[in-house]
Amino acid sequence: MHMVEYLSITLFALWCMSEIVISLISWSNRSRGWSVGGDRWSYVIVWMSTIPPVGFAYLIRAHPIIANGFGSLAPLFPLLGYVGCFMMVFGITMRLLAVATLKRQFTLHVALLEPHKIIDTGMYSILRHPAYLGHLASLCGIGLVLGNGVGLMALVVLPLAGIVYRIHVEERAFVQHFGAAYQTYARRTKRLLPGIW
Repeated sequence: MHMVEYLSITLFALWCMSEIVISLISWSNRSRGWSVGGDRWSYVIVWMSTIPPVGFAYLIRAHPIIANGFGSLAPLFPLLGYVGCFMMVFGITMRLLAVATLKRQFTLHVALLEPHKIIDTGMYSILRHPAYLGHLASLCGIGLVLGNGVGLMALVVLPLAGIVYRIHVEERAFVQHFGAAYQTYARRTKRLLPGIW
């Protein structure tokens, strides 16, 4: 087994553990109750657009008929694997930092906890949804280390669709709650990518 494979297995385990920690933080914060809900199934949609593609990408990698065949990126290894590992580290770090910045306002479901305020410091002074960027970067990294183009596309396109829906639901709730203050914040920041969107 190549060094990049050991590293990617370790990082995948770290990604899973970080998501468990994030879920526990969210559960703790939600136990305080919320004033405004309106998740519109976005939590379920995000995870249903994440977990099946992870399984699909792994099966493509592990399946004896497809492995090193259709969509294989094997000629680009180990470099592509190291790039994937870097993306996973970046994604995990960014997501955890975003959660830490939100502190007791963070929830996995769209909810506004009392007293809720607009966080516009740190990475939130540039991006409105850095945790989602971290989520997508981690998934892109997983796709790269698995080394199949079809699996990589599944790990980028489907979760991105779920995240875009989630952002729409979340921002709608914020505009309803904060009004012009959130619209002003939105005008000077981007959703996921600095300077782009």
